[in-house]
Amino acid sequence: MSVGLKEIAELLGVSISTVSRALRDDPRVNKRTKERIISAARNMNYLPNQAAKSLVTKKTMTIGLVLPNLRSFMHDIFDGLESVCSPAGYNILLGVSDNDPTKEMRELKLLLEKRVDGLILFYVGGVFNQASIRFLNSISVPLILIDRYIPRSHFDFVVSDNRNGSRKLVEHLVSKGKEKIAFITQKEDATAIRERLDGFMDGVLKCGIKLPPKYIVSGKTLRMENGYACTTKLMKLDDPPEVIIGSTGDITLGVVKYLLEHPHLENKITVGGFDDFEFLSFLKIPVTTVAQKTLEMGKQAATILLNRLQGDRGEQRRVFLETELVER
Repeated sequence: MSVGLKEIAELLGVSISTVSRALRDDPRVNKRTKERIISAARNMNYLPNQAAKSLVTKKTMTIGLVLPNLRSFMHDIFDGLESVCSPAGYNILLGVSDNDPTKEMRELKLLLEKRVDGLILFYVGGVFNQASIRFLNSISVPLILIDRYIPRSHFDFVVSDNRNGSRKLVEHLVSKGKEKIAFITQKEDATAIRERLDGFMDGVLKCGIKLPPKYIVSGKTLRMENGYACTTKLMKLDDPPEVIIGSTGDITLGVVKYLLEHPHLENKITVGGFDDFEFLSFLKIPVTTVAQKTLEMGKQAATILLNRLQGDRGEQRRVFLETELVER
């Protein structure tokens, strides 16, 4: 049986309103009485009714978070969010979109029905999905985008500087004597993917290397199978590349999988990619990556959101986090 204000009041012979004020640290309650009430509440394992409290404060002290999946890349983002939200008294309610724009909207609606105070979203709807964008614009609570953003929108966002990271990766590879560099992308209208391709082209132009059109390939899937299939296509060219860059962590792993199955290519093909996973250091094939500051991404997104919840009505926050080149 749960203990409420009534049970504490009856035990101590005081009114329910006095108990309520004491537990809210109201100065109108006598210090000795307040101490007795707090002690009794602790001994009786009293838990405040958050639903009732929210009716008074108009806050649920919850933040909704929608991620595309729960893979390792997302863990650091979540840890960063939690490290800021928890000390501030906020709990995080999680939804998973499975990279499906329709499910993403459904998860957002479910969180809004739970009356979350704000939302943090790893947006998978795409920059040309007008239905998704219209829905996001209709949301009345503060909304922060992470990892991807919507150009020319008013939403705050925290993302990686993907374009510069991609350019630096190409420059690094060329400095190692590599010139025949291919890039595997994916058919997705996400800012992160587009900017990685743009950065790749920036690097190619700056370094003055040749880029056969067939060195830029794209698959239909979002996962490792895309990297594997595109690597197969590249290796069948009359003049195959000596470097293959995957635009995502999954695609890069698909490249590695192909090379592991074709051992005669292991020492001939250099692999580059994005997102740095701990286990990459243990792979037989070295992978040089553009690492994102995912923990910092989560921290900054949570900080911006909490500032908005505390009344910040300033200009749109646009944060591009510097990436780090991890050479292997």
